Amino acid sequence: MKVIPFFIIFVKKEIMGTENLFIVGYGLSGGFGGIQNYVVIEASSESDAEDQARLMSVEEYESYAGSNGLRDIQDIMDEDEVDEDEAYEIYDQEMDSWLDYEAEPFTKERLDELNEEGYNVENRFTEITDKL
Repeated sequence: MKVIPFFIIFVKKEIMGTENLFIVGYGLSGGFGGIQNYVVIEASSESDAEDQARLMSVEEYESYAGSNGLRDIQDIMDEDEVDEDEAYEIYDQEMDSWLDYEAEPFTKERLDELNEEGYNVENRFTEITDKL
């Protein structure tokens, strides 16, 4: 097991700056209210940040699947009388219609705006962003 000294990780974050930081939002559309959660993340590009936002939205969907009107695989198999492979295809299509997500380059102004508007905002990089 390779051990990386804490100070190396700390120094990397201290000199990193905001060029690789993005604000991503995720949630579910419709009656779920759309994007309700935002996270400051590190990503290699805006496309990468958007991919991460989509994954967060998928996790949100999966936490509700089987309830609240969102069908899970078993529901689809029972209600549509299809096999498991076809149920997964239907599940993916239904899920995609509910996902709501976005990504944008980090700005302190946007972060402050989201906080002022009362959104759930998780900032994992306060040691960098609080200095701006």
